[in-house]
Amino acid sequence: MKNRFLFLSVWSLLFTEVIFSQTPVDTTLFLQNIEIQGEVTHRLKETAIKTLSVDASPDLITMTTSEAFRRLPSVITDIEGGLTYRGSAQAAVLLNGIPHGWMEEYNGDALIQLPANFFNRLSVSAYPAIGLVPDGDAGILNLSSYPFSPSDPALLFNAGIGMQERYNAGVIIHQHPGKFHITGKYNYRREYRKRTFKKTTTTSTGTTEMDNSAAARPDIHLADLKIGYDLTPKDLITVYGLYSLMDYDRYGKIKNRRTNPAGEVLNHVFRNRYNSQQQEAYATEARWLHTFNQPADQLEVIFNYNNFGYTEDNFYRNEHPETGNILAEDRLDIRHAKHNYYFSGLFNKQLSNQWYLKTGYTGRIKDEHYTADAQDKKEEGWMTNENKSNLYTFNRQTHTLFASLEKTWNNTITEAGVQAEYSKQQLTSGKTSTKQDQVHLYPRFRFSYLPDQNHLLSVSYLQRVLRPIGTDLNPFIDSSDATRIVQGNPDLKNEMIHAVTLSYQQTVSNVQLTPAIYYRYRSNRILEMLIKQNEQSVWIKDNMGNTQTVGFELSGIWQPVTPLVIDFSGNVYRDEIDGRQTGHTDKKNLLYAGTSKEAFSGI
Repeated sequence: MKNRFLFLSVWSLLFTEVIFSQTPVDTTLFLQNIEIQGEVTHRLKETAIKTLSVDASPDLITMTTSEAFRRLPSVITDIEGGLTYRGSAQAAVLLNGIPHGWMEEYNGDALIQLPANFFNRLSVSAYPAIGLVPDGDAGILNLSSYPFSPSDPALLFNAGIGMQERYNAGVIIHQHPGKFHITGKYNYRREYRKRTFKKTTTTSTGTTEMDNSAAARPDIHLADLKIGYDLTPKDLITVYGLYSLMDYDRYGKIKNRRTNPAGEVLNHVFRNRYNSQQQEAYATEARWLHTFNQPADQLEVIFNYNNFGYTEDNFYRNEHPETGNILAEDRLDIRHAKHNYYFSGLFNKQLSNQWYLKTGYTGRIKDEHYTADAQDKKEEGWMTNENKSNLYTFNRQTHTLFASLEKTWNNTITEAGVQAEYSKQQLTSGKTSTKQDQVHLYPRFRFSYLPDQNHLLSVSYLQRVLRPIGTDLNPFIDSSDATRIVQGNPDLKNEMIHAVTLSYQQTVSNVQLTPAIYYRYRSNRILEMLIKQNEQSVWIKDNMGNTQTVGFELSGIWQPVTPLVIDFSGNVYRDEIDGRQTGHTDKKNLLYAGTSKEAFSGI
């Protein structure tokens, strides 16, 4: 049998890969280093990367980044801000091409609150540049800021008021005194957030039902400052700083009800939760860009340090549903800190009129600390609950050397490259410590053919990786949620992904269509399974099976009349999981289906 996933979506993409002019003009088509002159009504910006310019779409300025990402082909978001690209929720999310702890497992919280005009360039790529990290199975989603020029307004201000007590205000200032280029941004956001959800867990011993409702008013502050200096006509030095703070208190009532297999009520209690939460992130960065005598020859050196801190304090009071009496009190305090160091050097060299070289090095260090302190209230005072208290540290170092060679001739481009990586990691949980060392090569290849200005054919292959995070590796049995007890696995291996894409682009008159077929094969697939452990049902992750994903994507733009522009995109995919390694005699069979539609046009 087979495990199939089906998803279909149709939405809009304006001012992204293609820009229509009102009348045909002599335009240059750019495909990497190929230039083709012709009279066309559009300009192809970059086939491998689809970019959304938020400031070019006035309706996006009032949206969040999570909402704006929906304008990119095959990208959808859920109510909590989580991103799914080409059927995968595990595409890497980067800031200015760099991984941040802020954009890892908590990125949904950030993107649902982040104003779309703060990082006003959103992009997605299934074939990222070789200098970017190989993480993320379906590719990379990137947030960046467009550099302002002296001709742009020096001061931009925006403010908005919406339903559900939503307030937003921001300011952008940029100046260019002498050789300096200075841009500063600040944004404040506040809203009333109410969530209600239900969860049911059924095992051989009975059923646990949880009906949860909670309300909060988060305050979000976000600021960054970028200062560039033209050291020489060929040297640009840039320093950058970022700060983000999300802080809120909330109250929720969790209605817990447990029954035995016969349906008899074993336990019924209201669990009142008083929760305060804070997410704080900051980053510092320095870049040096040197351009040699030939403009295509460049050297860029980057150093980035980013820190992310998550703090959560919970106070629980168990209430009898009929009498209202308080039956028990407990608390759980969580501290999660991440320190990320990133340094890289990228060298681009035009070897001849047809040959181009890209080579360099990327180093990453992750230092992570997690503490969960649980206490129960007893007659003698607050006592530590060892079954719910949790502590681990995690360190990973990754060093990557990369090189690619590109050749252009006639109207074709061929690129071949490889990323050679050495990584080592160590997890310490209580008295247990585990280490892993690994060497791996990530090859890549792409061929593009542009017979004329109206047709483009491209095929690509590359390898990518999904790495377990600290919570996936921590062997501690976390029973803080009685309806879902989880345990990490320190022996988890990286998931390896082989990705192939075949795309074609055709422009006829005022219509452009871009169909694409993609295929992903994932080995060492990390999946959760339910096991019995000390009379408890525990969810644990393991490498157990391989996955094949086949999908079809179609995006297009249509200009029926000047200056109206209508665009659309759709994605259908099938995901097949080989579950025979989990004990099934054949491939496991499940079927999921969903639809999402959004219509948009612009002038």
